[in-house]
Amino acid sequence: MTELWFRNPHNYVRELAEVGPMQGEPYRIAWDRGLLVKKRIDPIMHAKVYFGEHSDFEILCIGAQGSVHLNKEFPSMERPKAVYPTWKFGENFNILEEMVSSPIGEDLEACADVSIPPDERPVIGQEHRVIITNLPNATAGASRPFYKHLSELQEEYPECKIYLHGSYSYRVQFGMGFASADVECRTTAANGKVDMPNGKVLAYARTVNQLQWVNLMGMSVTDLKEPRMRCIFNIRSAMWAAEHFNENHKFKSQGQVEVDPDSPITVLPTTTRVSSLPVVSAQPGDKTVCDSCSLSDSCKYYREGAVCSLPGSTTSPLAKIFQSRSSDKIIDGLGTIVAAQVNRLEKGMEIEEEDDILDPEVSKMLNSVFKNGVTLAKLVDPTLTKPTVQVNGAAIVAGANPREMAAAVMRALELEGFSRDQVTPEMFENKMREMAGVPQQIEGKVVNG
Repeated sequence: MTELWFRNPHNYVRELAEVGPMQGEPYRIAWDRGLLVKKRIDPIMHAKVYFGEHSDFEILCIGAQGSVHLNKEFPSMERPKAVYPTWKFGENFNILEEMVSSPIGEDLEACADVSIPPDERPVIGQEHRVIITNLPNATAGASRPFYKHLSELQEEYPECKIYLHGSYSYRVQFGMGFASADVECRTTAANGKVDMPNGKVLAYARTVNQLQWVNLMGMSVTDLKEPRMRCIFNIRSAMWAAEHFNENHKFKSQGQVEVDPDSPITVLPTTTRVSSLPVVSAQPGDKTVCDSCSLSDSCKYYREGAVCSLPGSTTSPLAKIFQSRSSDKIIDGLGTIVAAQVNRLEKGMEIEEEDDILDPEVSKMLNSVFKNGVTLAKLVDPTLTKPTVQVNGAAIVAGANPREMAAAVMRALELEGFSRDQVTPEMFENKMREMAGVPQQIEGKVVNG
């Protein structure tokens, strides 16, 4: 579950109050400090007026000088609950790594430095949280290495809550393992769109093809004609995604659902069907990557930017192995595995040639490399039924002999001037990425092949 905050709700606070907080949670509101000054908003008074004097709420006031945490017990910038370090995209990544690896609340010298204003000075013993701002566009290919690196940093330091401020991508916010993120629910609603719980952003009229998600939010397509109702839908959608984006649920989307108001955990009623349609026929290339699958509109397991996790799909075991449904993460991981396998395979084939004896283990490796290579090709281009990759004019297809496939890869590298003993797993991975049209990443920079 991702800790969810609502960003700058000055123009949708009434809708937020109508929906209420997540079950068993306080209201969590994130403000840009500049906006508070511009609109002359007192964040504590604002929360009390709209959410009620006795409501429970947490407030973040986010700025480059530090992000201040306030609540009813700590209502003043002069005596905040915490002041979290804030890193802006474009700054040196080493600075962020230092912030994440070293809890500032344990730095007694920094916490006791009275020369620093109290709204910029960390508090002794405060929660270990780092705010990330000025995030790059999540849909741009050039930004994907950054998000991958950031996700790996969160995995390495799970005790630190990495908080994404300003993102509009559920795939990144809820699907990449970050501890905390904020959402803004009015912009898409004002533009006639809704943020679906599965990560898609759709014009409200197009939701007629995905009624299971609309019904899950307790609404109808007719409701979504009103901007206010679209905003409410977006709020509910974000709450569902924060709690369930990484889970597979055959959720019940029709009929009445009994909810236990005393339970802090949301229990989703389920059915036996993963599809909202009675009969669904898969097309060539389906059940690999969600975004290109013809079954996506009716599939309850669909998630933006994910691989298929339906039982029996070729990518379902990969999602378990890599503990992620992120297609970017699985492509990178599988590419590394294939590269290592090819390196071992070449050594085995050399021994076969020297001894002039066929080794059954080499044949097993050939089949494994071939199988993983085909899966990798399908992930990069899911429309392929017999994936074909051109390597300096040599075609590798699903019907090819595995030994021919491995030989073609090595011939391509040899034509570039490399001897067999010079080929490393990294070189093979880069070659595979180049063939697939995926940009290489070298020392944090994206290099087009």
